[in-house]
Amino acid sequence: MNQLSATITNLTSENFIGFSDATYSDSQTATIQSFGSIDNTQSGLTPGQSYFVQIDGSLAETPDDPEVFAGTSIDTNKIIVKG
Repeated sequence: MNQLSATITNLTSENFIGFSDATYSDSQTATIQSFGSIDNTQSGLTPGQSYFVQIDGSLAETPDDPEVFAGTSIDTNKIIVKG
């Protein structure tokens, strides 16, 4: 028996606005680091490398489908959002 699997996402290049600066519950107000901000909550980045948002929410150096540019890293834990 063959099984098909599909990943459904609402991620698009138009609706990615940035990164949360912490973990929040449903009732809390979140702070989002958006275009031009420096997000310093990442880890394992290569300085000078472009990163893309993957459909599972992670970052990678290669684009996923849809292609969503996240930004450019400036340190191992910092990325300029859509910069």
